[in-house]
Amino acid sequence: MYIEKLNKTHLHEPESFWANTSGNDIIYRYIKEANPKMREEFDILVSGGVIEKPIKDTITYREMDQINNVYSFLLFTGYLKAIKCVDNEKRMYRLSIPNKEIKQIYVSIFSEWFNEQVEHNGTSFVEALRKEQIREATEILNNVLFQSISYFDYDEKFYHGLLLGMLNDYIVASNKEYGLGRADIAILPRSIMDRGLILELKIAASMAEVRSMAQKACEQIRQKKYMEGLLANGYEDVIGYGIAFYKKSCVITKV
Repeated sequence: MYIEKLNKTHLHEPESFWANTSGNDIIYRYIKEANPKMREEFDILVSGGVIEKPIKDTITYREMDQINNVYSFLLFTGYLKAIKCVDNEKRMYRLSIPNKEIKQIYVSIFSEWFNEQVEHNGTSFVEALRKEQIREATEILNNVLFQSISYFDYDEKFYHGLLLGMLNDYIVASNKEYGLGRADIAILPRSIMDRGLILELKIAASMAEVRSMAQKACEQIRQKKYMEGLLANGYEDVIGYGIAFYKKSCVITKV
């Protein structure tokens, strides 16, 4: 199909003819229903790695829908390739993603699923922050991060976008000037009598630095007077949090 279109349109860039097939829907369900170990294996594959799995010689249409047959299904449908048989008796194969096109399908499906997890946890995360339940808020955010994949770039843009995705149901000001600088994220209450939140984000270079970076973010909120700036706009109750990230982990500290 691609070659036929290439001849007709003289395209020079390859396109995906796998996208939006029923197989993609099954992959989405596999990712959705996967346990942490299986999701980690998907993570390894998307990051360019190799996994070893037993493969059934044949699977029926009914068996295809079962989560324990995921790798056999993905191999037979071309979403994985067998690099080598490492144990013929147990039918154990070394598997990887065959090409960039298929890899992009995995990334897109993972991103769609991950975005749903992000939005689903937004309300409980914000309410925990408003009630100063730092431990609960940290646990919620860490659980969301844990479900991300290593293929994502864990940079400031990723974390900023993740939090904004969790705040879709709220009035949010991003990088807006308050006090003596620009706060990363301000969650504005619908009523001036309700509690507003200032979130300042930092990225740690190692796990050992996460807590100190969260405290550094709190210090920036104090020095730049972000909360005072929000109070000057008429809001009556504002608290601030420093949030530091290292890959799939975070620490939240209250100002």
